[in-house]
Amino acid sequence: MAAAAATALTIPLVVGHADAATTSATVKAAPAATSYTAAQVLAGIQQNSTAANKVNTKPHINTMTHADVNVFQVAPGIYTYSSGMAIDTDGSDPDPDPDHQGETTWEDSNGQALGAHKVPFYVLGDDCWDRKTPCPHFYFKEHGMSGRQFALMFYNGKVIGSIFGDTQTANGQDTSDNDSRELGEASVKAAQLLGIPSSGTTGGVDNGVTLAMFSGPSWVVNGTNANLNANAQALVQKALDTLGSSMNGGTPPTDPPTDPPTDPPTGGNKSYEAEASVLAGGTTITSCAHCSGGKKLSYLGSGGTATFNNVAEAAAGSYTMSVSFMSVGQSRSAVVTVNGVNQTVSFPATPDYNTVVTKDVTVQLKAGNNTIKFSNPSAGAPNLDRIVV
Repeated sequence: MAAAAATALTIPLVVGHADAATTSATVKAAPAATSYTAAQVLAGIQQNSTAANKVNTKPHINTMTHADVNVFQVAPGIYTYSSGMAIDTDGSDPDPDPDHQGETTWEDSNGQALGAHKVPFYVLGDDCWDRKTPCPHFYFKEHGMSGRQFALMFYNGKVIGSIFGDTQTANGQDTSDNDSRELGEASVKAAQLLGIPSSGTTGGVDNGVTLAMFSGPSWVVNGTNANLNANAQALVQKALDTLGSSMNGGTPPTDPPTDPPTDPPTGGNKSYEAEASVLAGGTTITSCAHCSGGKKLSYLGSGGTATFNNVAEAAAGSYTMSVSFMSVGQSRSAVVTVNGVNQTVSFPATPDYNTVVTKDVTVQLKAGNNTIKFSNPSAGAPNLDRIVV
């Protein structure tokens, strides 16, 4: 982890607006091997958090104070905001917080709920509050983000690595005092690492926390509750160098550092749309505004099947397959058959047809092309959006 030196960047940091067709500003290229400190990168984030780079058109809400919060694209694929920190105690770790829930939206690579006392995770809105596309608020699915997406978290001269672990109240949860426009909640472990009071009832801080979220499948952190924290911290310097170099127009160093080991390996992170699979037994393709590609599979299960052919990997081994799905109203299961070997996978209930959820499944793949089939001979299976291996 880089020390937080009290220095500022001497090279101007400029980035064009995410939606701009061209970028008129010029930047000076930084040397390829430049290594950046937390203070330098935070100074660049603050310099680039301008109206021209703002992503949301309606303000978000600081969970702690209800003040306005805005999200900025400070470099290609990297989104930042500054707010307070409220403490999320949810997940597999027990906690005395009366609002504690035993599940988190995203799970570890073994399919277990994240532990708020073990994993430094942050929280984003579960859906688009406005029910519009594009969303007037920052909605993670519109920006190449998914579960366990890496982020740098800055506070009071410190920086840590964290992952996207839980979501804030969807539109369907009308009884909650919270809503999906809120930003600024993170886990007990994140607060502890940053020196913020970590109690779910009395902890948190009103302001001063900055989050820099890295989009794209290469920044998804894999691992279990036992090692996700270590894997996230191993990416901190690489992320600082990537963001610092991107804002300066240079190329980040690649060696060192290297990516942490994955558990299990993630393969090439190739996406396979469900509507492109081979369908049988009544499974149909239906429209889905919030799904990848705008479509999903309905009537899967009860004899209906979907088969993904030619799922290619370079080497044999154990891989993480991320399944995007909907299971509105109740949990459902599917038989996942990989090269003739079956495993039954349980998919939790999802709140509505605007919410696509991802579940990680460990699969054994061979070198070359693989066949992955989804079915349920006796009951309905979830609606299927896509798989990523």
